[in-house]
Amino acid sequence: MRPIRKTFPVNLLIETKTVLVVGGGRVGLRKTRSLLEAGAQVHLVCPDALPEFTELPIQHTARAFEPTDIAGCALVVACTNEKVVNRAILDAARTAQVPCCCADGNWAEGDFIVPATLRTDDLLISVSTNGSSCRTAKEVKDALAKQLNRCSPGELFIHGIDAAFALPPHEQLAQRLGFLSGLYGWAFLATCNRTEIIAWAAPELIASGLLQHAFHLPEGAYTYHGDAAMRHLTYVLAGLKAKMIGEFHIVGQVRDAMERARESGWANGQLQRAYAEALQRSQQLRTAITPHIPQIEVEELALEGATGRVVIAGTGALGRAALTKAQAMGLDVTMLYHSRPLEGVHCLPLNQWREALPGATRFISALTLSEPLFNAEALGIPAYDLGAPRNITGESVRDLDALRGDYLARTGAIDLILSTADAAYTEMLRD
Repeated sequence: MRPIRKTFPVNLLIETKTVLVVGGGRVGLRKTRSLLEAGAQVHLVCPDALPEFTELPIQHTARAFEPTDIAGCALVVACTNEKVVNRAILDAARTAQVPCCCADGNWAEGDFIVPATLRTDDLLISVSTNGSSCRTAKEVKDALAKQLNRCSPGELFIHGIDAAFALPPHEQLAQRLGFLSGLYGWAFLATCNRTEIIAWAAPELIASGLLQHAFHLPEGAYTYHGDAAMRHLTYVLAGLKAKMIGEFHIVGQVRDAMERARESGWANGQLQRAYAEALQRSQQLRTAITPHIPQIEVEELALEGATGRVVIAGTGALGRAALTKAQAMGLDVTMLYHSRPLEGVHCLPLNQWREALPGATRFISALTLSEPLFNAEALGIPAYDLGAPRNITGESVRDLDALRGDYLARTGAIDLILSTADAAYTEMLRD
């Protein structure tokens, strides 16, 4: 019976390193081709070699093996048709302290064995039976090769909507998606104004519409795949798809979504690489668009066009900045405070906000709250929310994103920013 040896799997980094192959038959030819695929420089030593060796970029010394041939080599492969010769090569390699593989009955005395290997552009699969059955290893490798040939190459896929949307629990969605053939990896992104699945999937699955059907997003949902999906993800990470152009929170939100997907085992390597590439591209876009983003204080936008008396909730830094701006505009101000009033200013406790409303023309919230405290419809006057998280609910409220977005559109800055981003992205593709 063949001996069995416990082995430890490794992938040797042998690019540009010299490997000595002794033996010019079929086994030596197979080992040489595998070594060349790994980037090694092969020195073949044997009196005669098969004609196929002449087509390979190797050095061939046409003579019998000599122990000095091992000098400067990283590995040795002994594959002559003489067991005694192979044993002598192994002994010489051991003396020189160079790892040696014997491709015959001496294999169990050597330093490593070469498993049955399947290599594609970005995938390397090795199968070993610890020496018990080379035939079994080859059969398993061939079966895997057939299975891979049936697998479609994947591409980036994104399906989402520019709004918060209540998806089922992510674990429940993951169970549903796990039954889809051709879905190789995914992550869920859920923010206050964006809901997406970012996935790596086979083109056949994308074309079937099953992925889109799994989410039941409302009207207005978008779908991208391939290059268009990469562009979309890059623009999202650059803050170009937000109401507030250039905002940075989205980077952390996508990072957290990808991290959760990795921890849950949902994100495969291709999806993670696509995310990393989009993140790198987004950083270049940010560099290009930043000089074109106007710098304007949010309190100035919230007070634009105000007259009469305004109510400002919050006496922190942002609330005081709004107060200063309002006073400079000649407006009357009522401040709502949480703990202490401001000296020399008309102030009311926060819980008396209703008493502050009569006669006011505008309500501005600059609080830091864990949950919204006000409702725009209940306030009954134009409401502006400068808080993060949001302080005011309701359809009519004007928040940070809307204020800045409207300003960029009104001044024409948004057109310049987007055209600059498009030009920068096109230049990246050329590079």
